[in-house]
Amino acid sequence: MKKRIMVIAAVVCTTTLLLITLFDVVVMPWYTKHGEALAVPNTLAHRYESAREMLEAVGLVAVKAGEKNDPNLPFGYVVEQNPTPNRPVKKGRRVYLTISVGEREVQVPALLGLSENNAMQSLKSVGLRLGDIDYEYVNNELPDVVISQSVDARQVVKVNSVVDIVVSLGRPKENVTVPSVLAKTLIAAKRDLQKAGLALGDISYRESEEYLPNTVLDQSLKAGTVVPFGERVDLLVTVVNESEIPN
Repeated sequence: MKKRIMVIAAVVCTTTLLLITLFDVVVMPWYTKHGEALAVPNTLAHRYESAREMLEAVGLVAVKAGEKNDPNLPFGYVVEQNPTPNRPVKKGRRVYLTISVGEREVQVPALLGLSENNAMQSLKSVGLRLGDIDYEYVNNELPDVVISQSVDARQVVKVNSVVDIVVSLGRPKENVTVPSVLAKTLIAAKRDLQKAGLALGDISYRESEEYLPNTVLDQSLKAGTVVPFGERVDLLVTVVNESEIPN
């Protein structure tokens, strides 16, 4: 019984596909030809006004079907049309056009007072990205909270835009301990030094095929050393060849 049902279902599906193909290939072309068929112009990526003129020139009617965000086409350009380009239709047929309203825009959320992780999640939830993170010791500020953002809250920006933040490390300390930044990237090393209350000093470069570019090979202050707050730490960083050394 089960096999019989499956066979019947297969026959029905095959018959349906054949009818659809027959309609598109034979019936519609014959019908439209009988009524003086014409091919729908391709209005995609044209301004709406231009698209309307193209359609009216061959006896078709342009209808605005709606709007849609599109990162590749600016406001006012056609992103979709129905019937599709080159489809045979009768004269006087309506062609529905969907118009681009440009790339989607969102409001920047308020990040001040949030933790670094919560700030990242807040940006991600509206389609934005967390950019550079700087760390500062600041009087009268709680540690581990955002105290500054590069784009003001409620400002409207394009989706996928980047927002940088500054995170408080609390009150400055008189003495701090030097962290190890060996084998870390230059970006990660700078972040770790800032979080420790130290400053990035001079950067020297050395060719290396053993490590990836911008990997820290050496630091001027040994890890574990206690030094005054704000002390500078010089770094030795890898490059693939000397031509890549910044001026």
